[in-house]
Amino acid sequence: MPPITKPPENLTFISLAELYDQFHALFVGKDFQCPRGKPITIVSHHFFHLVKLQKGIQTQFTIGIEEALIREITNGLGPYIIDQSRAERLSWIPEILRTPHEIWEPNQKKTAEEIFIREYDKSGSPFRAVLLKIDQDGLRLVTCMPMKRAAAEKLQRGGKQLWP
Repeated sequence: MPPITKPPENLTFISLAELYDQFHALFVGKDFQCPRGKPITIVSHHFFHLVKLQKGIQTQFTIGIEEALIREITNGLGPYIIDQSRAERLSWIPEILRTPHEIWEPNQKKTAEEIFIREYDKSGSPFRAVLLKIDQDGLRLVTCMPMKRAAAEKLQRGGKQLWP
């Protein structure tokens, strides 16, 4: 297994517009490929799920409507709520995609068909998992989540290792 490193620096932001701009700078238009050569698609719409965006009870959004509204919020979050931890750790995803420690196919494929895992030198949940679906062009990002050692071991027992 590759060396375990400290996680990347968390994102800092003062507004939803700034967070959205940082998301774009990290992901949109970037050429991500997994170590097995499959391209990974990340588009603007992925922002909503990655930061767990919510407005009142609304959790489903379309980019054509929300993007302009998000870009107008230059101080705070406006009427939106986000998962602060998920938003701050968006900066971890590029490293996990480019240099995962392992790639697994889960036994049950409800949420993801491939899971990229990287272990970090940190307490609590040392693993970070990026969940992806397979589509006609390669892989499509679903979400990123922390993972405790027990959950990583369960995946390893019940899944199929795809890489390395």
